[in-house]
Amino acid sequence: MAEQLEEVATPPLEATVAVWGLIEKLVLDADAGIAKLERVIAMYERLKAKEGELAFNAAKGRILNKLVRVRIVKNRSALCETENCSPPRTTRETFKYAPLEEIDKHLRPLLVEEEMDLSYSDEPHEGGGTLIRGRLKHLPSGHFEDSFMAAPLDTSGGKSTVQAVGSTNSYLRRYIACNIFNIVVVGDDDDGSGGTLDEAQTNTIVDLIKKAKTGPKFLKYMRAHSIEEAGSLKAAVATIAARDYRKAVSTLEEQIAKAEASHADLS
Repeated sequence: MAEQLEEVATPPLEATVAVWGLIEKLVLDADAGIAKLERVIAMYERLKAKEGELAFNAAKGRILNKLVRVRIVKNRSALCETENCSPPRTTRETFKYAPLEEIDKHLRPLLVEEEMDLSYSDEPHEGGGTLIRGRLKHLPSGHFEDSFMAAPLDTSGGKSTVQAVGSTNSYLRRYIACNIFNIVVVGDDDDGSGGTLDEAQTNTIVDLIKKAKTGPKFLKYMRAHSIEEAGSLKAAVATIAARDYRKAVSTLEEQIAKAEASHADLS
């Protein structure tokens, strides 16, 4: 009977009810074997899991549809300590970003409405830095999906270890939320050109520049501010147009590959 039930193409909820009814019959049947009961219970658990997954996807889909009409703006400035300016130890704006509370302000009511929860936790991470797990959970069904993101500690601007951990934690939570819900954060002064690089893109380009051992020529090629004008490499990179991000990455990766090939030939 259990084998026949598995072949019936019924919706998960109806199938779950049918299997539960079968379990009740088997429990009351003195001739039913333990093995048959265990198979039916396993079937019930699979159907409940599928039912939960479908409910999760439906709720998330409704949230995604509503977020399309939400405009989340980069309304906070990131300040970076200058390196080659007078007077020394001054700060200036490098880029703007949407803080976690700005994203949460728009996202949290939608989560509550759909009985979903997005929580975060620290995870062990080899090699230092911070690894954050974001868990999106559908509360009625218990179905959840995890998203992970890691980054080295943000020690810029003379941050202490505690400040670096807090900054990196907040940074990762923002990007996990954006990744899960495909949130696109816009600049409050964008004019259709796409604005400049965001924080993650800026950090990626800075790392590639250091690996490629380039700087002024690349910044000039990308029509960005010079280090002298911006006050630091990171601030200069942050002035690259967002539409040129892929161009910047491919250019630097090509330079790195050429340098590595040349080094291999000499070896």
